[in-house]
Amino acid sequence: MSKGIFFSILIRMDKVYFLKDFNKLNEASLRLLEGVFLPDSDLLVKIHFGEGGNKTALFPKDVEPIISALKFLRLKPTLIDTPVKYNSPRNTVEGYGEIIKERGYDKLAPYLVSNNSVEVQTKDMTVGVCKELTKSKGVLVISHIKGHRCSGFGGAIKNLGMGGVAKESKIEEHTLGQPVFLSSCKGCGVCVNLCPFGAIKIEGGSVKFDYSKCGGCSICILECPNGCLKPRQAIFDDLLAQGASACINNLPPNTYYINLIKNITLLCDCVSDSGSIIAPDVGVLFSENPVAIDKASVDLINEANKQNVFLEENHKDPYLHVKYASEYINKSWDYELILL
Repeated sequence: MSKGIFFSILIRMDKVYFLKDFNKLNEASLRLLEGVFLPDSDLLVKIHFGEGGNKTALFPKDVEPIISALKFLRLKPTLIDTPVKYNSPRNTVEGYGEIIKERGYDKLAPYLVSNNSVEVQTKDMTVGVCKELTKSKGVLVISHIKGHRCSGFGGAIKNLGMGGVAKESKIEEHTLGQPVFLSSCKGCGVCVNLCPFGAIKIEGGSVKFDYSKCGGCSICILECPNGCLKPRQAIFDDLLAQGASACINNLPPNTYYINLIKNITLLCDCVSDSGSIIAPDVGVLFSENPVAIDKASVDLINEANKQNVFLEENHKDPYLHVKYASEYINKSWDYELILL
């Protein structure tokens, strides 16, 4: 490769800014967010408020330095998320509102739980994208990096791919990734041992699926040594990326991403107990590119731990859904890491 070609590749890389010291989050936010959004304008802050009782999800104190920076920059932030479908107080607008108050976010900024959506067609789904996000003049996506049983980990792509879409689309992302037989099962039992939901057992020398328990993670499909399985429509990681792309491709041009890499738990913030801490805190990342910031998050965790942490713990390649998202939103996951 010539020096000229190499240089052109380098200058196309999106920047990801890395802050190691959480105590300097306000200072870094002021510096990086100045000029990103129009002063004196409304701004939606997409965040996962956490399930009730969860002690490791983000709390107001974790994001207060960012919100304070926004207000100092004469912005008017409103925190936003969408209801879930599963059995939780967060499956209704009213119930989610109570959780938000319980966790203290109502004292940080105004909040909105949106049940409104607009339809966006992707390769395999008609995705209901949060209407308010598509109509906003500016969006800041604040994501907590943690493990996830279906996608290996959750970051900005998960925050929007699942958290930025309607209940029905959340369901489809799981159910369309459920396994069906492509050929006769060999009864090796690999999928039984790997299923995070306990939805598979062997009967009569062949596996049986309990779809009422199946989360559609597609791990069994990807790990079957005999290639006996296929998804109903597409693997979970592909579907999650499609949901994210439907959202990201319809956000305003002035959209920005912040990933907080702390309290890295085995499971997602969607449950009251996210399990054990599986890696030490790393810091905070800032970027205009959602796939680059997620890839950098995983890279930094793996570098610090000398292993692919989420793959080891959750048996799912954490880069898989990031790679799909890169293709669907036409963003490179290559990046230039800049230490703050």
